Amino acid sequence: MDPDLPFGEQRGEWGDRNKFGPSADLPKRWGYQLPVTHIDIKIPSEHYMEGKQYSMEYQINLMQMRDDPYKGRGAGIVSVLFDIHPDEEDNEKMGELIEAFENVWNKDKMECEDFQTKKRRLDAKLYSLVTENEEVKFQSKLRAARRLADEDKDWDPWHKSILRHPWFYGYEGSLTEPPCSELAEWRIMREPAYISTQQLNRLKNILFNHVDSECRRTSVHSKENGVARPLQRLNNDLYTGHNLFECTCLDFLSDVQREELKQNKCAFYEREEFGFDPDTYTKEWNAKTHQYDSAEEFWAATGTEPWWA
Repeated sequence: MDPDLPFGEQRGEWGDRNKFGPSADLPKRWGYQLPVTHIDIKIPSEHYMEGKQYSMEYQINLMQMRDDPYKGRGAGIVSVLFDIHPDEEDNEKMGELIEAFENVWNKDKMECEDFQTKKRRLDAKLYSLVTENEEVKFQSKLRAARRLADEDKDWDPWHKSILRHPWFYGYEGSLTEPPCSELAEWRIMREPAYISTQQLNRLKNILFNHVDSECRRTSVHSKENGVARPLQRLNNDLYTGHNLFECTCLDFLSDVQREELKQNKCAFYEREEFGFDPDTYTKEWNAKTHQYDSAEEFWAATGTEPWWA
């Protein structure tokens, strides 16, 4: 489901904004800042992390500007997995999004009721059962619902309660909706966010039970998979595959961190301070994953080329 919210002038800790609203930098020669176009909510998650499927996935879609043919063509998608909070605490920022969704859901439901009533009025006998006073009350409520659904609200998609730190897993893959084109640059954030069971159930109702103004159901969910695309096999071949990789503090720091710490990335001995378990991120792991100092050195050593070559 896509929230139709004007994002205003916010700047999140990991994201940025430009004249289009919130944006992010994806180093694919697509231009400096890619504007956010919309957000998709998938229940349950489409991605798994370390074998676990999460309760929900929040996908921030970025638009690649096509005014320059040398910047390539593609879609950047920053994805956050959501787990249920161990203490069932609500996510306040997601609560704002859910409320905006519910306003639209309620407006559409009332317009559906209005649509059905008008159809029934074709039967003059039934129309006589509807009093003028009841109709006036209903139309007043419908106008109020429309005003609520159309309210402009500023909302930050990069809020720190959603993107809890800047590091991620990445790969080149496909869109998860038809035609599933292989043009997506995925960034799966390493740190899941939290939501309460009550909030998750509200989102399920919004996604699975929504009807439009003519009472047509809009959900394409299945009983087995919800609205998530079934899990796909990862092709991790160096030359033809999706090339899954992980970015940590050893690769970069956020803009905020660089400004505060006056460094571009963490040293290996600092990794635990940034939340990376030294028993997992060992010297052996570092030697295997950081063999090259630059992308150019990697391409020369492996005989590969960047996709834009």
